[in-house]
Amino acid sequence: MSTSTTTSTQPKAPNPSHRGPWWSNPLLQRLAACLALGFMLALMIGQHEGTQQDFGLAFRQAVLGPRIFLFLLVGVLVFVAITFWPRIKPMFARPGFRPLAVGAATVAVSQTLLKWTDSPSVGDGKFSTVAGAAGQTDTLAPLARAFFGNNVPWLGFVVVVGVAAAGIVLAKRLLAWAGTALAILAAIWVFVSHQAVTSLLRTPDHSTGALIAVLGYLTVAASGAAFALAHDDTADTRAFINRLFAWRPGMPLVVVGVVFGLVGLLAATWFSPGNRNATMLDTSAIFAGTGLAPLASAYLAWLGYVLLVVTTALAGYAAYSRDVRLGWGVVGVGGLSLVLTLLTIYSFSKLAGDSRFDGASGPWQNLGTGGWFAAAAFSLLAGAGFIVATVRGEAARSARTGSDVVANGLVKVPGMGRAVLILVITAALFYPPMANQFWQTVLVSEIGIYVLLAIGLNVVVGWAGLLDLGFIAFYAIGSYTTAYLVGALPILPPSWLQLPPLLAIPFAIVICLVAGVTLGAPTLRLRGDYLAIVTLGFGEIIRIVAINNPGNLTNGPRGAFGIDKPSIKIGPIDIEWGSASLQYWYLLLVLIGIVVLVFNRLEQSRIGRAWAAVREDEVAASATGIDTTRVKLLAFAIGASTSGLAGVFFASQIGYINPDNFLLNNSILVVAYVVFGGMGSLPGAMAGAAVLTWLPEFLKDQVPAEDRQMWIGAVILLMMIFRPAGLIPARRRATELRGLDDAPRSEPMAVPAGEGLGGSR
Repeated sequence: MSTSTTTSTQPKAPNPSHRGPWWSNPLLQRLAACLALGFMLALMIGQHEGTQQDFGLAFRQAVLGPRIFLFLLVGVLVFVAITFWPRIKPMFARPGFRPLAVGAATVAVSQTLLKWTDSPSVGDGKFSTVAGAAGQTDTLAPLARAFFGNNVPWLGFVVVVGVAAAGIVLAKRLLAWAGTALAILAAIWVFVSHQAVTSLLRTPDHSTGALIAVLGYLTVAASGAAFALAHDDTADTRAFINRLFAWRPGMPLVVVGVVFGLVGLLAATWFSPGNRNATMLDTSAIFAGTGLAPLASAYLAWLGYVLLVVTTALAGYAAYSRDVRLGWGVVGVGGLSLVLTLLTIYSFSKLAGDSRFDGASGPWQNLGTGGWFAAAAFSLLAGAGFIVATVRGEAARSARTGSDVVANGLVKVPGMGRAVLILVITAALFYPPMANQFWQTVLVSEIGIYVLLAIGLNVVVGWAGLLDLGFIAFYAIGSYTTAYLVGALPILPPSWLQLPPLLAIPFAIVICLVAGVTLGAPTLRLRGDYLAIVTLGFGEIIRIVAINNPGNLTNGPRGAFGIDKPSIKIGPIDIEWGSASLQYWYLLLVLIGIVVLVFNRLEQSRIGRAWAAVREDEVAASATGIDTTRVKLLAFAIGASTSGLAGVFFASQIGYINPDNFLLNNSILVVAYVVFGGMGSLPGAMAGAAVLTWLPEFLKDQVPAEDRQMWIGAVILLMMIFRPAGLIPARRRATELRGLDDAPRSEPMAVPAGEGLGGSR
């Protein structure tokens, strides 16, 4: 056995003096690969792709024209970047460059992919269409017409990003400041121009293109300022974020809350977006003398502004002084302001609904985004107070902590985990009312349900390491259990057992739990692919049984009709869910919140640690005294019960089920969501399901239907290359792939000669 060693450092660059056949030259091979990348991009991008009737025509349009040279140029740029990466990398590592790239990409996406208006009179509502129409509209404000003029937005984009990039790359602080100023002016110009178009069209607008462009330009401005103020030549993004959040915990939420509050109270529409397009002051004038509650009238006229100023001042001072008692005071004031805001929205919308204004039939209708922006602002300010009140003594220590400390993650920053959680909760509560009907439906019937399924499957696949391809079978069992208990199947339950959908939840959970144990018990001896095959068979058995309709129990392929909608009747509380998707979103949010709280405790419990041990090495786990059979059965049962809960919600929300709702494809998709988000990570599984269910809906307006799967595949491929552990990987999984140190090792690592890369024998 050889005992000699050699050293392994960074991978070697291709040798320009390569001798041999010309086609084996690494540089030529790399160039060919990069040109092939440009060629593939030419096939993927454009309006001509996906023509099924004449694929040859589409191919010729893609590559036999001047446009192909543009894509080949992209390939050449990629080749140059890879080949000269050691020289380019220091420029990219300068402070401000990463946010500059993010900001530039954000603006580019907003001006190519996103909608700038929802008005049906402006075509598809994308930027190019809006710009073409706005540039020829004489009644539009001159400043807005100038912005939408011929290629002006793109020229402005190139100038702003170019100046900021030149300042960073050439290390010229004055140039970086100039880029910052130009970016701020561009953001203001975008906002004013979009407001002018919205006012002119006078239609409800839920588009996000202009807002995303403003955020992109502000990010570019921040990048220039970050470089100009930096003292180091190399950026340490994580350390910067650590210092930002650790300086005054809660202050970032105060800043975001103030921005939301100003937009909501000063600019956004509160009422009748399709007719009056009324801001808060306009709404006050509309409802003056109409019998509106005095408190709501005062809020619209002056109290809203006073509450925002007072809450902001208290929250800002509490965060700056780190005063715990004042922090709790901000929680109270912010919570009270939030309640008053919601009461005001309810009061005037109910009054308008009673009078059938704009066809509204009840409260919470015919609303703009202003009230929800205000509610989000007060939630964030109250959240800032909560962080100040609950984070103590850790800020100073973390402020001195860099990102090179072993195992130091972002969530280690005092208050940052809470801040992110508050932002997510605020977005989940107040973004859906601002979205249009299409996205509200997608949120409920696609994103929300699959997030719940992914949370359940993460227990089985992510925590216990058991590959389950029949997970959707428990979803079906939960749905059919609900259909049976509400009397929507041919065989009716006893009268004492006929229940509303929400009371069917415990029965569905127990039945799915038993089904999970029934499946798990005989299959626990199997591992890996064999276990996947057996669970896949179980899923198909359940679906085929539903089709075969044994004993007229499932109604065969016709499924179950007329499943009752959820309702709650407890004393004075009488809530009935109708056909509006928004109601179901908040019900789903409650269910997901409860499941996440329980599972979060489970992950940190003895059972969670036992699952991790079984996943890593079942033999070693058994040797340490863990009852692996019991632990794996628990994983199956808990995951199955979560799927059953999702089935109850699905059946009662959609009102109709049949076996085609529970195909094998759905099981595979849920597995893909968990892997994409990060196996073993609860937030990762949720993020993976949300992104991969949102993406196909988003692409509907961007690419032909035939090309949609190709783009999704490209996104997954990029994820495999750049984030193999998932969007939000579990800490253990990320450490396995990256090592304990965040920074790459600088010292050479000794390996046996036989295992070296090209080492001599």
